Amino acid sequence: MQVTCIIPAYNEAEGIAAVVAAARGCDQVTEVIVVSDGSTDETARRAAAAGADRVLVLPRNRGKGGAVVAAVPHARGEILLLLDADLLGLRPAHLNRLLAPVGAGRADMAVGVFTDDPLHGMLPCLSGQRAVRRRLLRHPEALAGTGFGFELALDRLARREGARVVAVPLPGVAHRRKRQKYGAVRGLRQEVRASSDLFRQVRRLVVPRRAAARAPLRHPKKARRRPMVLAGIVLAMLILVLAPIFLAPASHAAHVAVVSPLHPGDRLLLVVAHPDDEIVGAGGLVATARRLGMPANVLVLTNGDSNRMSAALIGRHLRPGPTDFVRTGAVRQRESREGLRRLGIPAEAVFFLGFPDRVLPQVLASETPVTSPFTRLYRAEYPDVVEPGAPYAAPALHALVQRVVEQVRPTVIITHAPFDRHGDHQAAYALVSPLVGRARLYTFLVHAPGFPRPLRFAPREPLQPPPSLAQLSGWSWVEFPLSAEAQRDKQEALNAHRSQLETPYLRLLLGAFVRANELFAVPRQVSAAFEMPR
Repeated sequence: MQVTCIIPAYNEAEGIAAVVAAARGCDQVTEVIVVSDGSTDETARRAAAAGADRVLVLPRNRGKGGAVVAAVPHARGEILLLLDADLLGLRPAHLNRLLAPVGAGRADMAVGVFTDDPLHGMLPCLSGQRAVRRRLLRHPEALAGTGFGFELALDRLARREGARVVAVPLPGVAHRRKRQKYGAVRGLRQEVRASSDLFRQVRRLVVPRRAAARAPLRHPKKARRRPMVLAGIVLAMLILVLAPIFLAPASHAAHVAVVSPLHPGDRLLLVVAHPDDEIVGAGGLVATARRLGMPANVLVLTNGDSNRMSAALIGRHLRPGPTDFVRTGAVRQRESREGLRRLGIPAEAVFFLGFPDRVLPQVLASETPVTSPFTRLYRAEYPDVVEPGAPYAAPALHALVQRVVEQVRPTVIITHAPFDRHGDHQAAYALVSPLVGRARLYTFLVHAPGFPRPLRFAPREPLQPPPSLAQLSGWSWVEFPLSAEAQRDKQEALNAHRSQLETPYLRLLLGAFVRANELFAVPRQVSAAFEMPR
């Protein structure tokens, strides 16, 4: 019996070849059809190069259901093998296992379940890996417009036909997450779109519109049960979208060397954009240095005074004004001093500049004072800053950072990575990098797509570089393992930042950096000079 493999793909140039190769390697598959569903990348060319028998190029994106329906008339097989284009770890043996029940006549449809993904096991109805008898797809009008809800619509048709359906475990197979493929914003947009398509199919599944419009409610208990069923399925779909952020393990795509940034006689200087960044990025390292008797200094460029939620809670105004933001900056300055005190850093070793939060790139680009859109300040007016009244302008900012560096004379400088997506963090690196001299430079990451993962408190797991930044020209990733004692010190220091912990997202983010290690990106020569054996 002939088997046609159909692979719908939208902008899957990176992974399509591997999926086609797995299908071509399966001795039961007689032809492979790839549908490039309005792709704007090289999906079609790479699919053909990988050995697809036919590549259908759709001029516009029709969604998954429309792509599959477009391929069916071209398929010769009586069994259709449907595969997603973003699979990882797929092997011909997996496909033989998926095809076996249908080929042997024991089932009309086999659904592949990723055994390494607990959420996938909970919702096998959403799996796109299926071996299906062709007759189940003889109603294209019911499938064409279903988008990401294609699988639910196919299940509905299978039930209507009385088809025999079995689940088949696929160990070692996984999806590339949408946020890994498209980044945080586009990935979230794709996930929301998928949830919307699924919700439409769920509505049809639970409450058929025409039947509900004309049929009397003869069974009130069942009618009351329908909204609960609908709510449960919608909740499951939301979990499907959000769970990878909190449950996904860290990526291990990059080589991460173990280093010790600390050597006898060292003097540390951390230069960070906001209060709490110094603890997030290197709190465990600082705690270790202080226990060894090494001096550590911290330079904080801004007072982190632009957080609207913190300002609303501190000022008790739903719409915080400039006074509330200034008050927030003063609170965060005190919290930072307390957190650093818990790490063993005295007050005289902490330098605040009091420059404007979320405006540092504009300040660096301006020779004249820049006014903060939050505090409405145009100069440093916080207490205990290095230079009260310093104008928010590039010359003053450069001069102040240089003054602190010359005063401390550090042998190790720790600051933000230049590829962190927060503008203030990029500005911090731009300020510090020309002043490194003979000091060893270590940079840390806070904000990047898919980082940190999982986004929760996971003290036994290591921080790993995000996949999008795993390989960086001229840079290496290194880690500093943290002792249980250093982890506790770091957690205690973070707990001092109570204004930030009141924000749910920041509570998750800050807690996610209490790990078994601290992660740094360093120039290649630094990692080569100080790499330690594991």
